[in-house]
Formats: sequence, structure tokens, C-alpha cells
Amino acid sequence: MYELDECWDWHSSAYQDRMVSMVVGIRDEAEQADIASLETSCGCSPDRMAAEVIALEQSLAMARREIEVLQKALETNRARAARAEVSITAALARLEALQEEKIALAAEVVELRDHLAASESARASEQAKVRGLQKENAAAATELAVLRDQLAATESARASEQAKVKTLHKENTALLGQSAKLRHELATSERKLKAVYNSTSWRITRPLRGVKLPSIWKKMR
Repeated sequence: MYELDECWDWHSSAYQDRMVSMVVGIRDEAEQADIASLETSCGCSPDRMAAEVIALEQSLAMARREIEVLQKALETNRARAARAEVSITAALARLEALQEEKIALAAEVVELRDHLAASESARASEQAKVRGLQKENAAAATELAVLRDQLAATESARASEQAKVKTLHKENTALLGQSAKLRHELATSERKLKAVYNSTSWRITRPLRGVKLPSIWKKMR
């Protein structure tokens, strides 16, 4: 007897071939058994022999139909297996493409991580520069405030000096006026003295000016 292994895949061609072989083998065994029974029963009647032959022919026709059905099923399953193989091949190709895409994406992720790390490093460097510039700006602002205070003090001192200059200018103007007045008075006095020197009385009294006066007169003068 033929036994089927449960672990066989009924979609596989090997399983279908085995099924056909089993059917053909069963048919051959049945024919041999029928022939043997006929040979052992030679003493039966012709009608019985004819009936048995008809039964055997019907069994043979049924077995042939079953074989044809199994062959069609085998062809159908082979076509399904071929389509399944094509689908599996396409799925494997798709899987391989997805794996390659995964590898490319992983490389891109690594590149992006490196780029992000470089960007973070550049950002930290820029932040350090900004902090340095902020410190420099604070120092410059402090220095600017000091310079502004110094400038204000200088402007105040300049205003004070300008006030002093104005005062000195006024004093100088007054002194110039006094000097001009004194020069005018000096010129007037010189003209008067010159007029005295040129006067007749001065010339007449000239001999008297040469006489030595007594000491008592000098003291009186």
C-alpha cells in the first residue's frame, strides 16, 4: 500500500508526481489482481466473465479519468508554483532592493549625524565667538562711558577755561584802555613838559637852577 507523508507540500511538483505515480501503481496492482483472479477462476461462466471484464473496464476508465483530473491538477499546481516562484523571486528582489535602500539610508543617517555634529561644533564655536564679542562690547561700552565722562570733564574744563579767557580778554581790554589812557596822559605830560622847557620863563630861570640851594631849603622842599 502507498502511504502519504504529512510533511509533504501538496503544492509541490514532487508531491503531484508522487500522487500520479501512486494512482498509476494502484491501477496496475488492481489490473494485476483482477488478471490473477481471472486466471484462478477459469471455471466461472462466460456471463460472469463478461460482467467482470465490464467492471474492470469501468474501473480502468474511472482510473484514467482520475489520472486525467490529477494531471490537470498537476499542471494547474505547476502553473501556480511557477507564478509563486516568480512572485517569490520578485519579493526577493524587492527585499534585496529594500536592504540596499536600508544600507544607503543608514549611510545617509551616519552622514547626517556627522554633519549635525559638525554643525553643533560650529555652533558652539560661534557661540564662543559671540560671548567673546559680548565681553569685548561690554569692555568697549565701559571704556566709552569712561571716555564720555572724561570728555564731559574736558568740556567742563574747556568751558571754565573759556570763561577765564573771556575774563582775561575783558581784563586785557581794560588794561589796554588804561594803557592807552596812560600813554595819552604821558604824551600830554611830555607835550606840557616840552612846552615848559621851551617857555621863556624856563629859559630865564635857568641860571637860578644852577645855584646850589642851602640844605635848609632842600629840606623845605
